[in-house]
This record gives sequence, C-alpha cells and structure tokens, in this order.
Amino acid sequence: MRAPWSDPRGRRLIVVPLLVFATVSGLAFALAKLHLAKPGVSKAVAGTPVQLGDAYRGETIFQQQCAGCHGAGGSGGGIGPKLQGNPISLAAAKAQIDRGGGVMPGGLVRGEQEADVLAYLATILAPTP
Repeated sequence: MRAPWSDPRGRRLIVVPLLVFATVSGLAFALAKLHLAKPGVSKAVAGTPVQLGDAYRGETIFQQQCAGCHGAGGSGGGIGPKLQGNPISLAAAKAQIDRGGGVMPGGLVRGEQEADVLAYLATILAPTP
C-alpha cells in the first residue's frame, strides 16, 4: 500500500485543505489586526479638555461599575482590556465611556460619576505620547 502523499491525487487532498485553512486564517488575523470595526476618537474629541472629579470617589465607582470587566484597579482579568499603565488619553477614555464599544455599553457612568471615574483613570493610565 502506498502512502497518500506519494499519489498526486492524494497529495492534492492534503495540500488543498491546508492552503484553504492557511488563507482563511491569515485573512481573519489580518482583519482582526486592522480593527476595521473599532471606532476611533475623533480629532474634535481628542483635543477637548476633560473635566475631572474626585479620584477617591472615582476609584469606588470604578470598583463597583468597571472592575467586573477591567479587573481590580484596572489590572485586567475580565472581558475588558487592562487599563492600568495603558497609554490611553482621557479624551479617548471619556469617548469610550460615553459611546461604549465591543461588549461595553455606553453611559455606564454619567455626569459627576463619570468625572470622578475619569479622575481615577488619570491616576492609573500611562501618560499618552
């Protein structure tokens, strides 16, 4: 009995599915890397100063409303990304809180609570370049 890869027909039965798999996988990873569906921060929002509240109250609100997804202190560990040490601008963080995105619903915190959470985020986010 001959091995399947020594026969041209058997070789085709192995190579074609591998090529299809590699092509589909490469395309999926490329599209994921491009983040085509991920909204960015508009230039108008990026330059807008963000009003900050009380960081202590913001930490308490963060632990109640945000830590379930972003981890305690924003250290990651849930469905949301790690925030601690991440170079996200406060304008981008505010836009994300307002609009939501991915599995995060928009408007989880509003008004004074949002200002307090943003003040807390200012203490854990890395400075933006």
